[in-house]
Amino acid sequence: MRKNAKALYWRTLETDPRKAMLQNAQRAARRFSIPIDITVDDIVIPARCPAFDIQLERSNGVAGEASPSIVRIEPELGYVKGNVIVVSAKAARDVLARTLLFKALRAN
Repeated sequence: MRKNAKALYWRTLETDPRKAMLQNAQRAARRFSIPIDITVDDIVIPARCPAFDIQLERSNGVAGEASPSIVRIEPELGYVKGNVIVVSAKAARDVLARTLLFKALRAN
């Protein structure tokens, strides 16, 4: 059964990466007991990362530095409308880049 679930996830990732990102966000929300009310339509994948200005492209297998990743602007609010943004996996891991980006977003 797990084998089928993994195969379905990889097919979903290839056909609609936003749906796969939503599934990952739902899993994280359950794990950390945080609210989630976003839908696939709330996930907008830009062409370039807003933090590092690199082309976002999905990689096969492990997420590469340019893979799109959904992050929460205010972590305590959870995955709610207006509190999520898609950046590169590199920016999602880099605390300083995230902090600077979120300060700029709050200023706008």
